[in-house]
Amino acid sequence: MSGDPRPERVFRLPWYLAVPAAVLGGLALDAATPWLAWWPAAFVGAILILLALWQQRALPGLALGAVAGAAFWLPHIHWLTLYLGPVPWLALAGVMIAWFAVFGLAAAVATRGIQRLPRPVWARALAQAIAVAGLWVLREQVQSSWPYGGFAWGRLAHTQAEGPLAALVSWLGFSGFTGLLVLACAIPVAVWCSRPRRPLLPLLVSAVTIIALTLLALVPIAPLPQTGTLAVAAVQGNSKSGIFDDRENGDVFRSHLSATEDLLDELEARGERVDVIVWPENSAEFDLPGQSTRSLAVQRLAKRAGAPIVVGTILGDADGSFTNSTLVFDSSGNTGARYDKRRPVPFAEYMPNREFFHSLVPDLVDLVQLEYTAGTRSAVLEVEGASGEFAAGIAICFDIIFDDHARAMMDDGAEVIFAQTNNADFGRTDESAQQLQIARLRGIETGRALVNISTVGTSAIVAPDGRDLAALPTHTAGAMMAEVPLVEGLTPALRFGGWIAAAWILLGAGGFAAGLTGLFRRGARAHAPAQSPSGPEQP
Repeated sequence: MSGDPRPERVFRLPWYLAVPAAVLGGLALDAATPWLAWWPAAFVGAILILLALWQQRALPGLALGAVAGAAFWLPHIHWLTLYLGPVPWLALAGVMIAWFAVFGLAAAVATRGIQRLPRPVWARALAQAIAVAGLWVLREQVQSSWPYGGFAWGRLAHTQAEGPLAALVSWLGFSGFTGLLVLACAIPVAVWCSRPRRPLLPLLVSAVTIIALTLLALVPIAPLPQTGTLAVAAVQGNSKSGIFDDRENGDVFRSHLSATEDLLDELEARGERVDVIVWPENSAEFDLPGQSTRSLAVQRLAKRAGAPIVVGTILGDADGSFTNSTLVFDSSGNTGARYDKRRPVPFAEYMPNREFFHSLVPDLVDLVQLEYTAGTRSAVLEVEGASGEFAAGIAICFDIIFDDHARAMMDDGAEVIFAQTNNADFGRTDESAQQLQIARLRGIETGRALVNISTVGTSAIVAPDGRDLAALPTHTAGAMMAEVPLVEGLTPALRFGGWIAAAWILLGAGGFAAGLTGLFRRGARAHAPAQSPSGPEQP
């Protein structure tokens, strides 16, 4: 198979097929996440999007990328409209769609330009597939970092949290896993679009890809040494915890206090005990240490349980700043162990560029009254449980979606993860299920058991292999209990995941550069002066 850069071999879908493919692809990606959680739909969605973009010109690629991004992001984060209306939804979706549009342009240029290079057909097809996989990873990395710290949501890896390939994330990390998934979709597309002279070749390559994925589904989770076990309970108060909920001061605290008392009643009736009890984000409301009555109530519960209680509270510091924090209370009171949320959410927990945005949407900006600061303390708390000390990695709400937070927890020696959250602002939408999906995959990536506890749900205790050990119905007060392993060490994903992500990004950037080179060479040949059969014209 020799090099064949002839223009007639450049295949692209006409616009009347490319646009529907982009729309259906974006919708299929959303169907792979909760609300439907059909994980195979992610492969269908990625293939359709790549088909729509393959070897398009730059501006159509930009437009088709935006179409695919809109079809995915607008329904995927529609939960933002529940209480806040369309403005935040359209603003966040607009940024994410813009990144998808840039990806569409880059993928179109890379695939079209590489097809023009004088290389064997198989080499061009493989280079195209690797390039678009790298560019997809690059898009996810950029959206997870910028602007305002980024939004590491809606990544292709997330769709496989409950699929048979999930164990691979413990070897590759989130970005490496995404790259592999896109590559598996891109190789059949590349072969089909190269118009091989053997018409059965695309079917053969597709079959080989499916077989390879089936074999990869047999790969186990990366093994890590277990240091012990932990009997953990987590309390979901089902409190009115949203911004616009009609409640009195102390209602959220009392609902979790009451649910914990019911838990202890049940434990005492069965003659059982737990090593630690975990409450959700904001469960103790504002300044728990400064409110002696509430502090004593938590202290009494810890004494009755014979186990510490990990609580979420809002703290004000001496400099006038505020933090979204986690504290540990035992039978003696506040132990002094504290974690402050490292990733406060822009436009919710603090307002960037307040004056500018206030001039655009003053009513919404005025809702953000407290300016939370980013925490700098360790993401791991040393907790003296009923059966001994253990190291708990703490992730408050959206902390769990960021790769660097996972590395911070593991670098500081976390043996288990407590993911505390408050999803009340999103009602009965699928936001909480999406967040649990990400948290589940994070537990697999790190090799740790994970306690995802919300004020209203979705709450679950997840084993290191992604299985639910216990769960609670949403919008129901109660407690869940399970015995989980304590684990030490780093998975390959944590040791090498950053390097794998960097490799995908470099391959994507290299593929884009190769595409530009191919287009430039083609343009240069098209504008080269004609030569006579005997050679170039002499002056």
